[in-house]
Amino acid sequence: METRRDPRQFLFFIILLLLINSPETQPPAYNTRSRYDDLLEREWSHLDILNQTRWGDFGGAEKQGGDWLNVTGFRQDDGFVWDVLDSVKEKAREKARSVLGDRPEVFPDAQPGGTVEDIRLYKNMTGYVEGEWVRLSQSQVRHPTDLNLSTVIPDNPFPFAEFDRNLTGVGGPVRLHLAELEGKARTDENRTVSEIQAKVVIGDHESWGDNWWEFLVHGVHYPELGGAVLTTTSDKFAGIFALPHFQLSPYLYSSSQVLLNRTIHETIERQVNRVYPLWNPWSSSVEGTNDGVLGATHCELVLYLQQYGVGFQEGKNGQQMLSNLDLDWIEHELRFPDGARTPSRSPLTMSMVGFSPDCGFVIESKGPPDYSPAEATHLQGLKTEEFNDRARHGILAFAIALASQLTFLIRQAKEAATPSTRNRISFYTIAMMAIGDGFAFLALVFMHLFLGTSQLALYAIAFLALFSVILELRFLMDIWTIQATEQMRQDRQQASTPTPPSPQPASTPAPQAPPPTTTLGDTLPLPATANRARPPAPVIVSSDQDSLVEEPPTPPTNPAGAPVATTPARAELSALYSRYCLILIIIFFITLQFTTVRSTARAFYFNTLCFVYVSFWIPQIYRNVMRNCRKALRWDFVIGQSIVRLLPVAYFYGVEGNVLFSKTDWRALAVLVGWVWVQIVALASQEILGSRFFVREGWAPPAYDYHPILREDEEGDTMPIGSSSTGSASEGLGSSSEETSLQPGESKGKGKKVFDCSICAQDIEVPVIPVGGAVEGQGLGGLTLQRRVYMVTPCRHIFHTSCLEGWMSFSCTCSIRQHLDLEDGIFKFARDSQSSATAGGAGGRAYD
Repeated sequence: METRRDPRQFLFFIILLLLINSPETQPPAYNTRSRYDDLLEREWSHLDILNQTRWGDFGGAEKQGGDWLNVTGFRQDDGFVWDVLDSVKEKAREKARSVLGDRPEVFPDAQPGGTVEDIRLYKNMTGYVEGEWVRLSQSQVRHPTDLNLSTVIPDNPFPFAEFDRNLTGVGGPVRLHLAELEGKARTDENRTVSEIQAKVVIGDHESWGDNWWEFLVHGVHYPELGGAVLTTTSDKFAGIFALPHFQLSPYLYSSSQVLLNRTIHETIERQVNRVYPLWNPWSSSVEGTNDGVLGATHCELVLYLQQYGVGFQEGKNGQQMLSNLDLDWIEHELRFPDGARTPSRSPLTMSMVGFSPDCGFVIESKGPPDYSPAEATHLQGLKTEEFNDRARHGILAFAIALASQLTFLIRQAKEAATPSTRNRISFYTIAMMAIGDGFAFLALVFMHLFLGTSQLALYAIAFLALFSVILELRFLMDIWTIQATEQMRQDRQQASTPTPPSPQPASTPAPQAPPPTTTLGDTLPLPATANRARPPAPVIVSSDQDSLVEEPPTPPTNPAGAPVATTPARAELSALYSRYCLILIIIFFITLQFTTVRSTARAFYFNTLCFVYVSFWIPQIYRNVMRNCRKALRWDFVIGQSIVRLLPVAYFYGVEGNVLFSKTDWRALAVLVGWVWVQIVALASQEILGSRFFVREGWAPPAYDYHPILREDEEGDTMPIGSSSTGSASEGLGSSSEETSLQPGESKGKGKKVFDCSICAQDIEVPVIPVGGAVEGQGLGGLTLQRRVYMVTPCRHIFHTSCLEGWMSFSCTCSIRQHLDLEDGIFKFARDSQSSATAGGAGGRAYD
């Protein structure tokens, strides 16, 4: 009868959910709608100022008290640093001149004849680029107290402690994810300017724990020029409304002003018509939420990007082939593929100049001409279409790895079809593999949220990972059933063992006659035709020290006779699945939390997690030692699983530009691969040299040794029993050597004896240590490999190792005893038949 679960645990979870979801005590709130109306009014006012201003109306401090804008963050009393804006613009012009030449659109005083006509630029910059940034000498060190908070954020009652996103170091990594969706990005009629959005992931090497930040910037992109200007927008900095004043020329100013007038107007109209308030449509928060009154403590950022020209690989016709290539057609083919073959291209490359008006730092991408191309090449990456192709290739490779895992698992499960083989396998080894596959299933289900593409392929591979988990859990259930039954049997034996009596004073034993000396022939088993009684056939204990005869799981009893309570098997299996799911979910959510922590803590967590995951052979090594068993797993399973489970780890640790943008760490990868190799070597050593060759005596519980060292002086205790004579077989072969006259157990030479394996009917040459010494020319260590050739059962029969291991996979009874019992049954059946016939004949004659 299945036991009922305790309902108190469910009641606890219900109360916990109610406490988590219960509304918190709210402070006296102000009129939210009124504040939202004030926000909309301020946005309309900023839009009017954007329409009325002209090129050069905002110059900041360099205009000697010149014009300022009545926009948040651009007023004279706000305390922002605008005196370095001209130097930042000049730095951005240098980056653009190195690519575009003297374009009149960018440089008003440029000569038209100096333009570059043959430059190839992507019209759509959707993709990602990454590289290193360095700090420029124009940077300043500022604190929140340097701002006029009463005018910037009058609603904030508390001063800022420190700026968030503040880059105080001299360098660090940066990655930009550019989004300019085709058909959704708003642009002008001639598509000379369009809106663009980018997610910035930037870190600081000199911050504590390698801190990093992730935020959004919005701006405009000039497809014909390959340039883009982006900025953050918050309650203390209305960057999107003053974006035209960050442009490099009057032409760029006017084109961006016309576009922003229309797009900002449409955005504010949507804010007015929304049912729920949208506080900041240009928020820099990745989650899309508003920064809040007390949350706008981060540094603002203005970015200047300049795309470099696209290079092609030369073909047979050289430069003529390159001149005929149409980059617009290549972009269309990448976005809407028709199967045409596109030439190899250089990666998407662009330079960056960044400026923070409130925190004062100025940064640029690391690359030529300030740094050699061998050291850094600015920001490089791939377009989204190329990144999606690379992601699909990685998904396909992972699918092949999962299919290989399934193949190895199925073959191992077929091999472990008997209780003996299942009892040797470590439950925790398979459980660790199942948890890894379950983690892969959850990661594949949610990975499309990070990649944004390949959702169908990810779900298909997730189903394959789920199928692998189901098979592994089924295999775990089979292993647990055998091992739990054996544990119950051992507990029952321990419970039924009486308590040893207290020691009594030893008495002087009476003199006894010496035991009669026996010869080797006396120790041979009786012939099958003998009529005297024979003890029952013993059961061979398998090499994992467990009896392979299935016993019914009857309730054990304690010494007092009372039954010991046991948990029903169905409840145990239910608990097994529940614990698996609980552990998997906990690990997954902890991993999600560590994806947002500092780089040092994140690297430590993932290195530790991967190290624990690739330690799946450690439980098997431990079980081999404790059970004194070998050959629990197939070698193709060990080698195959080690390789296919290391492939995803090697991909994320050793491949630059992987789908998760994880940093390469060859040192950690070498440690993980070496650790798996050490485990494989340990398993191989246990199979060749014995499962306890590296364990000191007393560290593991006592167990029967199937490969004992045979000594002549212990013949009565450990010397195996010969099974049959080998003389006739040798004579039949016509051999005149010395071996033909040897009987089982006789000496073949100094330090060796010959026995007969009853399974294969071949001789076994066994090394035997003579009385009072060792085998000549070799010590006990030299016998290690020779001992693996034979096995001695508890009933003192000797066999070849391969023969007995193959026999024990099908039968748990000694082959010699089973054969003799069969002969006894045949002779008994013949005698009974003869007696019946005799009685029948006598009865017939009497009847007649």
